[in-house]
Order: sequence, then C-alpha cells, then structure tokens
Amino acid sequence: MSEDLQAHEEELVRLLAATRRAVADGAEPNEVQTLRDQAERAFSQWRIETSLALHRAVEQPVPLTERNLESRRPAPRTVREKAHAALLLLGTPAGPTLLSQVYEAFHDDALAASGLQSLREGERNSHQVSQRPYFVCPVLTSDLQAAKGYYALSTWPLEQRIMTPHSSQLWQLQAVAHLAATVQSDLDSGQGVPQAALQLLHTTAASAGLYSGRPETIEAQAHRRMAPLLAEHQAYSAEVAGRAQSLPDAGQLFGKGAVRLNHAQTAALWGLARESTDRVKAMEAARPAPVAAAPSPATGPAVPAQASARHSADPSPQRERAATVTR
Repeated sequence: MSEDLQAHEEELVRLLAATRRAVADGAEPNEVQTLRDQAERAFSQWRIETSLALHRAVEQPVPLTERNLESRRPAPRTVREKAHAALLLLGTPAGPTLLSQVYEAFHDDALAASGLQSLREGERNSHQVSQRPYFVCPVLTSDLQAAKGYYALSTWPLEQRIMTPHSSQLWQLQAVAHLAATVQSDLDSGQGVPQAALQLLHTTAASAGLYSGRPETIEAQAHRRMAPLLAEHQAYSAEVAGRAQSLPDAGQLFGKGAVRLNHAQTAALWGLARESTDRVKAMEAARPAPVAAAPSPATGPAVPAQASARHSADPSPQRERAATVTR
C-alpha cells in the first residue's frame, strides 16, 4: 500500500469515528454536518487513490520478449499486425496518427494511417466468419455505437473500450505513461532506445501538458494527472458496459450497427418468409367462392345491393308527381 493511500485511509477512518462520536454526544447539527462533509471528501480522495493503485498494478510495460517477437515476425507485415503491435505498446485506445507514430518509432517499418479505416471494416467482417486471438476494433460511445477516430484491442476489458467525457484526456495520459514505462524498461535493461522513440515520448508528454524529463519522471506526472480522470471514467464506463451486456459479441466489439445475421440465420428467415407466403396462398385457394342469391317468384330477379340503393335514393318522376298531388 502506498503512503498516500494509507494516509487517506487513516484520515477517512478518523473522520468517520469523529462523526459517530459527535452524533452520540448530541453535538450541534452544524458540527455534525461539517464532519460528514469532511468524511465525504476524504472518501472521494480514498477512491481516487485506490483507483490509481489498481491502475498501476494492472498496467505493466510491454515485455521486451513480446516486443522482440513482434519485431522478428516475417516481413512484410499486414496493417492489422502493425496496428496490434502499436496498441500493445500504448496499452490504451489511440487514433490513427498516434498509432502510426508509435509503430514507426519502435520498428524499422512504416504504418500508413490511411490504411486503418479499411482495417476496421475488414475486422468487422472477419469477426462474422473466423475465430482469431484478437481483433482491432473501435471504441464504443455511450449509446453503444462505434466511435470514429479511435482503435482498441478486443482483448481489453469492455470498460476500457468505452468513450466517456474524460476518455480523450485520460487515454492521452495513459499513452504517455505506457511509452515512458517502455522506454525506461529498455534503458534499465541496457537495450538501446531508438532516438525516434525518445523524441516521440517528449512530444506526446508536452502535448499532454507534462514537463519533459527522464522517462520515469514523465510516467509519474502522467499517473498523478490521470488519477481524478480515471475515477470519473470508471464510474461512467461501468454504467455503459452494463447496458452493453445485452449485445452479442459482435455488438460489444464493433457497436450496435455491427450486429448482422450470418448465412444460416438469413437462410432461415427467407425460409420462414416463403413458408408464410405459401400458407397465405393455400388459404386463399381453399376459401369458398361467393354464391349469387337465387331469384324468388315474389320479388323477381335479385337486384344488386348497389343498384337497389341507387334506385331507392333516386325516386322516379311518377312518384314525384304523386307526391305533389297528395300535398
């Protein structure tokens, strides 16, 4: 447990105990309310510190062995593999420009940002027909639609792939923290760090409003800045992720619009439609034809209803004259 987290926890316990004693001693309402407000603020700080501690625990630099294996794959590499390698280094959703810069800074190869748009369509279609260890997918908006401009990995938790009001700034800081941790890990292991990687680290740190310095210093700044953003992001994304559980796997990866029927489901629907059409035709064929009414000796030939109504509504001239004489 970090010293900051322990200090916030001790402060929270002290304020809770003081509030309980004030209520038991019959203290003034204003005094009790003041203690409660202080306890609530301490609890908020404690939540932020615990979220930050959890974030640091689960986030580790990409192992050197894994990155070396990535680098030793046979060339040429596909856009999909390059995007995967860049996202592994960043550990957080990112836009096409940053993905291209990160990949090219750590690899002797190029990644065209323009090729990522077609990659998104290809990944969504591939998910319908194949099983892969990972997919490069978009992040989701609050209404569970695919957001433009960001890419993520399907292996990440759903909460990490949801856009919130704080996600853009949070993901920027997380990217800086991961880059700094990766560079520092390479330096500590005695492995050379490409100059392009160092330049990229300082550039991204400056764009996030962080002071330049050693990689470990930049990483510490990023973690401090992201602490309150992380707590807000987690609360917001947890609610959206709860609603996303009702979607199938394709919807949770590529958004509501990606929920498509496969070939078997489409064929089944067409079969039901044909069956329904045939059933309607059979019912119409079995329906008896209408029978005309037979004429009776008293009334004479049957008169159609429309004609009868017309004659009743349009009296003859003889009837009109008879009515005039009567009047």
